[in-house]
Amino acid sequence: MTSNGVGMGHLSRQLTTALSGPRRMDAVVFSLSGALPRVAAADRSGELPGARERRIRYEYCPSRESGWLPPAGWRRALRTRYRSYRWHHYLRDRLVSLAAETGASAVVFDGVVPYAGLLEARELMPEVGFAWMRRGMWRPQAPSAQLAVSGRFDLVVQPGDLGGAADRGPLAGRTDAERVPPVSLTDVLPASTRQEARAALGLPQDRPVLLLAPGSGALGSVEETAGQVREVLAARGPEWVVAVTRQAIARHAVGGGERHGRGARVVVLDDVYPLARHLAAFDAAVGAAGYNSVHELLSAGVPTLLVPSVHHVTDDQEARAAGVCARGAALVPGTHGLEPAVARLLDPQVREELREACAGLEAPTGGRETADLVVDLAGRSRHTEQPVLRPQPGRPVPDARTPVGPRAGAELRFTSEVSVADVRGPDPVEHLLPGSSQVYRTAREREAGWLYRRT
Repeated sequence: MTSNGVGMGHLSRQLTTALSGPRRMDAVVFSLSGALPRVAAADRSGELPGARERRIRYEYCPSRESGWLPPAGWRRALRTRYRSYRWHHYLRDRLVSLAAETGASAVVFDGVVPYAGLLEARELMPEVGFAWMRRGMWRPQAPSAQLAVSGRFDLVVQPGDLGGAADRGPLAGRTDAERVPPVSLTDVLPASTRQEARAALGLPQDRPVLLLAPGSGALGSVEETAGQVREVLAARGPEWVVAVTRQAIARHAVGGGERHGRGARVVVLDDVYPLARHLAAFDAAVGAAGYNSVHELLSAGVPTLLVPSVHHVTDDQEARAAGVCARGAALVPGTHGLEPAVARLLDPQVREELREACAGLEAPTGGRETADLVVDLAGRSRHTEQPVLRPQPGRPVPDARTPVGPRAGAELRFTSEVSVADVRGPDPVEHLLPGSSQVYRTAREREAGWLYRRT
């Protein structure tokens, strides 16, 4: 299970674990992230080698930040103010029903805050092992009260961090977690050759390419950053091409093909996932210092300039970037700003030194070790198929549920296939695990009553 998050890190770590485990492991990725449909589509299209053979299944669950609220009036005002209105009960029942449908022996949560609904499900299913994959490098001022619930999990796993020596937050020095090496998709996905990667991404074969990877908008104004990068390339390396990533969950206005003023050519990589397979396409990168970006780019040996975000509540990207820079494996902007750092990145000698430093970093094999820990946890658990008794979603007072049905002008749709457009659209969707039973569908229709009322 993953939280909604602000990027692809939670999903990618869970997917890495699922792809790393033994083939007998029946993995279901249950996520609150609006990016889950893109991951499922990559599986269906063959962009995730190994996933189809392992029969990984996916189910989307709307987060408490979902926009599927009452259309107007006091109900919408109440739900906007109290986003968790009945949602934790809904999440609890979704998890309990999914565990019963799949015969799950272990639940692995990757997120910063273990939700109340998750913890309630844990209490209702004591026979199922629960694990928390708890990424490190929290900011010193990050709210850390949720760490008190670590003891309610059977297992806590902390993935390694290449910048971990600079950790200055509340997780530094804690001993309540199993520490594993870094976790990255680059460890489980076969890498394309340079020629294959460029062909797949629509990039020229005969020119150097710089990747601009803003992630979830961590570079602030992506348009301004792209403009600065293009200006430096125009002055110092006009032969370079800029390839900028743009995710469905983090849009920006940088367009492809244009040359603004003296700026370099731009190619937009629209919602490419997983990019980890195609990193051989790039001669250099400018990217955010999130966990996913750092461990994919550096494990692939891409000379990288890291631009840490200061806007994340928990993730200490400044410390991660500083820790990696201290190892000589990446650049960070100095006191003179971004443009001089980009100019350094264009120096062939600097890039060669960065590649050599990356070659000496620890391998991102943490997905394998995490999978082993989860398999061991599942082996010690004893799933029961007995029904779990829990309160029925009755009519609340006041009733601020979202109206659905013919008179409401919006229908609640149950479907086994969901797209990014569906989860971002105006009408609510209940995603059903592909191949699930009628018993499961009936349970899900009942559970939807926590949030929706038929009119």
